[in-house]
Amino acid sequence: MKTTLTNPEWAVMSALWGKEPQTLSGVIRSMGDAVSWSYTTYATYLSKLCKKGFVGFELKGRDKFYYPLVEMDECIRAESKNIFEKMSGAGAKQLLVCMIREGRLSKDDQQELKALIDELSEGSE
Repeated sequence: MKTTLTNPEWAVMSALWGKEPQTLSGVIRSMGDAVSWSYTTYATYLSKLCKKGFVGFELKGRDKFYYPLVEMDECIRAESKNIFEKMSGAGAKQLLVCMIREGRLSKDDQQELKALIDELSEGSE
């Protein structure tokens, strides 16, 4: 199974996480103006995500109710691992610094990150 998602697949998964189960029409509503796809494009992406093992569905009458089979945290870990593998471990610090600077973290996120760095620093002493 492929462990990373394309950008459009991320958009679909983001519409499902925390809002499942949803019909195809529900996914379209959840995505709102994020994309301007045709109905069949939404259906195609959901079908692909089902085949890849990221999404499942339950048939109720004539409707399919879609739900994620993979948690967001698991997908984020897979994406992170993929990026680090591409870089062959070189430049990990530069990558993290760039992500933090470009990430526009909230004050709460900054405090959480600082606490994590402090925790890691204490563990390495």
